[in-house]
Amino acid sequence: MEVAKKQLELIFKQLNERVDFINKERLEEGGLRISRAEVRLLGQMSLLVNKKVSAILSLAQTADIDAQLDMDSVVKKELTSILKKYGLIYDEDSKLIWIPPGAKFEILFDLKNVVVKSIDPESALVSKAVKAPEKNKQLIREAIASGKFKTLIARIEKNGGKLEFFA
Repeated sequence: MEVAKKQLELIFKQLNERVDFINKERLEEGGLRISRAEVRLLGQMSLLVNKKVSAILSLAQTADIDAQLDMDSVVKKELTSILKKYGLIYDEDSKLIWIPPGAKFEILFDLKNVVVKSIDPESALVSKAVKAPEKNKQLIREAIASGKFKTLIARIEKNGGKLEFFA
């Protein structure tokens, strides 16, 4: 969904600007710059921001952002504040999300102070199928039926998912 990607771009551009401002203040006070932050989108949001996937699957909008964050606590505080302005929240349980073997992350936004990556769609679907099949039954059925995810069935089975659940 192009709307989700544009909204996230605005959010991360604002975060990038805030980090610039904080870094200027720190340098003026003789402090150190904040390290470049990395965000790895997972779950539903990673599917929503992928134009090809959102064109073929029926995806529900979500208010929570599932992501692994590698950033200074000051940056995380700024991010949660910016997300709140957009009616979104960072899901603190994101660290519990299972990432299947072979998952790849693609760069979504590469800004001066923040890089945002998104898990590849098939890996996001495998994670949903294996770890939360009840919640994602219809989505996984639709993904399998689309024929667009060449190794989805094999990866679900290989990682202990119950394919018959989606039949």
